[in-house]
Amino acid sequence: MKNWEEKLNSFLSGFEHFGDVIGVLVCGSYITGNPTRHSDLDVHLILKDSVYYRERGNKVIDDLLIEYFANPPRQIFRYFEDDFHERTLMSQTQFATGKIMLDKTGDLTILKEKALEMIDTFYKNERETPSMSDLTKYLLWDMLDDLQDALETGKPDFDFLYFNSLSRMMAFYMQCINRPYNFKTIHGNVSDGTFRGRYLLRELPNATIRTLIAKSITTVNKSDRLVIYESLTKKILDGFGGFNIDDFKLKSDVAA
Repeated sequence: MKNWEEKLNSFLSGFEHFGDVIGVLVCGSYITGNPTRHSDLDVHLILKDSVYYRERGNKVIDDLLIEYFANPPRQIFRYFEDDFHERTLMSQTQFATGKIMLDKTGDLTILKEKALEMIDTFYKNERETPSMSDLTKYLLWDMLDDLQDALETGKPDFDFLYFNSLSRMMAFYMQCINRPYNFKTIHGNVSDGTFRGRYLLRELPNATIRTLIAKSITTVNKSDRLVIYESLTKKILDGFGGFNIDDFKLKSDVAA
């Protein structure tokens, strides 16, 4: 069985536009560690800046699924900007943690350095005072209320509602404390320092919230889950000045 580097070379030798490729970067679990039999090989192909196309696709080489993304540098910079403003840092993390296999022009090294710079800038912004809008507080309260009703009335879709609500809560919270949110990395973020280092994540600032997040994901019993979810909601709201539904009102202008 060929190793992943040999399979990558087989893929590159057959890539239709290889003449336009000036850089190759491999990222994901084959680089950061602990790939499984379900892991694919994530490959960024950096194209000449003169091209006017981009391409993504998949190719199986000797049972290894290669997922590739071919873009000129200017398009990668656009992805960086979009992810930075959307607070995900997904593309930056891939380039910052990825392994350079080919860099004919130095553009890939520049992209990697830019990714690291943007990650550092993103986390520096957390020094600003975190805040949560009254509307977000209401939405957190409302999701908890809906879950309490779903459990008490025995709704068959409780589990579906629970995990969707938990993901929305995490998205709201992470945005308010200026942290990137990816539902696939949240448990590792709150429970494993090695995992955080692997993906350049920063530990969440509140130890109690970290513990409650981990328990809310792994607890099996529905009633216990809801108790943890309620505690997590309260802890997050208390951290932003609390919330009283009896005092809530939101006034705004009507559309012109």
